[in-house]
Amino acid sequence: MELKYTRAYGYASLVRNAAACFGLALLCLSFSASAEPAEVDDFRRGWDAYESGEYRTALRYWMPLAEQGDPNAQLNVGLMYDAGRGLEVNPVRAVHWYRRSAENGLAAAQYNLGLMYRDGQGVEKDRQLANSWIERAAAQGLQAARAMLEAGLQAQTIEEPDTGVNNFLNGLAGTSTGTAWSVSSGYVVTSEHVVSDVSLVDLYDIHGQRYPAAVVLRDELNDIALLRIEGTSSLPPALPLARNGARTGSSVFTLGFPRVDILGRTPKLSTGIISAANGYRDDPTSYQTSVQIQPGNSGGPLINMNGEVVGVMAAMLGDETGSSGTQPGLSYAVKAEKVHAALRAMPHADTAPQSLQATSPAGLADLAERVQGAVLLVVAAE
Repeated sequence: MELKYTRAYGYASLVRNAAACFGLALLCLSFSASAEPAEVDDFRRGWDAYESGEYRTALRYWMPLAEQGDPNAQLNVGLMYDAGRGLEVNPVRAVHWYRRSAENGLAAAQYNLGLMYRDGQGVEKDRQLANSWIERAAAQGLQAARAMLEAGLQAQTIEEPDTGVNNFLNGLAGTSTGTAWSVSSGYVVTSEHVVSDVSLVDLYDIHGQRYPAAVVLRDELNDIALLRIEGTSSLPPALPLARNGARTGSSVFTLGFPRVDILGRTPKLSTGIISAANGYRDDPTSYQTSVQIQPGNSGGPLINMNGEVVGVMAAMLGDETGSSGTQPGLSYAVKAEKVHAALRAMPHADTAPQSLQATSPAGLADLAERVQGAVLLVVAAE
């Protein structure tokens, strides 16, 4: 079960944020003191090109460094072959570069190489070698590798997604969970506090399908994060965003994954009304609702009876925002206009053609059945 350093993304998709990048292995800051200035400059230019989506240009900078033996560049070249960034997907070449980087001692490459052996990608499946490489990465302190070893999942081939996810949730310490939902082509919304300490997460749909995702935008002020998923052909249809605000007294509901350790990983429904147009301490950017939520609901969609998202579940009174004497059963949701603003900041993030369409008011059971496929479980290592 890949966590922070998911093979299809690895360091090459990390947000350039020193607080969230776990060592900044992709950045020139991680180069050893012996690195020549020209090498550092080329690595930085490659990173800038990669961030701009100019993958072939990034490859032109990184490939010479990789051939000269730089483990960071070797990892990145491997990731580009693995994910098909700037060139065709080639797991055999990905394994080649992962191995060279791993043999040079880079923990993330050791981890990724172990996953390739585990999954039989670019090499024949080999549990012993998979475990060996993952153990090396764990010995260097790579949290994702340590978590995998603790969960006893390092070389399991997960044939049944439900079993794999449940074993993972039952056995893995040091993770946080939340709720997310598909909002546009390749983009998923959750609460920023759910992913505040990570850059890479795993998402699961109601069928147990895993979607590795990278955090690409953080709005700490409004507690919103956008995640990016590659290979969106199998991504659940996006939920439509409401264009108008919700009225006080209107019926709403949320679907999410509260307390998966106790309640399980199937989405749970909670209903209520918009009890105030402004949120905590009259915050105009959020709603107060009577929808009862639990830890794990954070990031979930607040949906009206037309099937439109009017907000993002954020907190419950008496938990993060309340104090002694506050009333139970009240929650707060960030208004959908903040999601609109976040999407405007991202390229190609218009509402996806495959989005579910808003409807005339419908029964709750029909709406819940219709939208539950777009709701995703977030699993992130702390």
